[in-house]
Amino acid sequence: MNETILATIKSGIVDLFPDVGKIPITAQMRLGDIPDYDSMAAVNLQVFLEERFPLKVSLDMLAEDMTLGELIEYIGRYVKNN
Repeated sequence: MNETILATIKSGIVDLFPDVGKIPITAQMRLGDIPDYDSMAAVNLQVFLEERFPLKVSLDMLAEDMTLGELIEYIGRYVKNN
């Protein structure tokens, strides 16, 4: 399940943030490591996640210090339990 979630998030990051280029997108990556990640980018990521997964994501959650691994864990728990 987590690999599927990571793959979905990776595709969204590449689509939403084309400047990510060759930066490795891994579970250890912080959202703040994404080029040009700011509050507007967080809103775009929030919309992407809510369109792909059956959940609501708080903007507070999408802070620059959150890792993709933490995001994957949250999504995995929510999707698994609902």
